[in-house]
Amino acid sequence: MSHNNNDTIDIDTLYTLADQFIDLANTLSQEEYSPNTVGTAFRYAATRFSAFEASMVATSLAQDKERIKAALLKDYEHMLEENLQVYIRHQQAEQTT
Repeated sequence: MSHNNNDTIDIDTLYTLADQFIDLANTLSQEEYSPNTVGTAFRYAATRFSAFEASMVATSLAQDKERIKAALLKDYEHMLEENLQVYIRHQQAEQTT
């Protein structure tokens, strides 16, 4: 999956964009939707955009589908693990204070 012209991601840009999506999700969950509904919609949007991104870079999406899925799932699992660990540490810190 290509992320920009030289196939690298600037970490500051990644975090800035992610924060913008999270801000919108927080606003929606505070205004009228449950966090569960917002989270499910967020994941659906991520998969939909990922499919679009894949279609823009794959020569043959049908042939590359399993490889693309594996790469995306690996990325998601890694990011989820990192963020779960952050929240585990946060909860543990709250319990000790």
